[in-house]
Amino acid sequence: MKKFFLALAVLLGCAVVANASNYSINDSDIDALIACAEETPSLDIDSFDLAAASSASSSAVISEKSDAVALVLCFLVGGFGVHRHYMGTSPAMWALYTFTFGGIFGIVPFVDFIVMLIDLVEDNGFGAYYGNTKFFMWA
Repeated sequence: MKKFFLALAVLLGCAVVANASNYSINDSDIDALIACAEETPSLDIDSFDLAAASSASSSAVISEKSDAVALVLCFLVGGFGVHRHYMGTSPAMWALYTFTFGGIFGIVPFVDFIVMLIDLVEDNGFGAYYGNTKFFMWA
């Protein structure tokens, strides 16, 4: 209980220190910043290939996901299903994890962590788990 009140006091202290009335705007500095800014070239919409851009962006999104980040998320906040959201499952998966008291009292995120750790050690990768919509992602 002491930790809760300490955390609450720290949070309130940060809120008081970060009060917006403590800050001021210097209009001359903002005008100087705008005067020094460079204009970026405009995008030519007519020559833009939408199909190539969408296929490139979808492959880039998959490659941006890190297996190590998913593993750390599972370890830290696995009971809320954040690692599953990161891996691209259905948006309601966090609700299933949360409302089953941390994924059946923490059993599901624990098994998720063990399975992902084994796949990481064996260099299999998590490819089978990305976009997986099943509650038990390993099944």
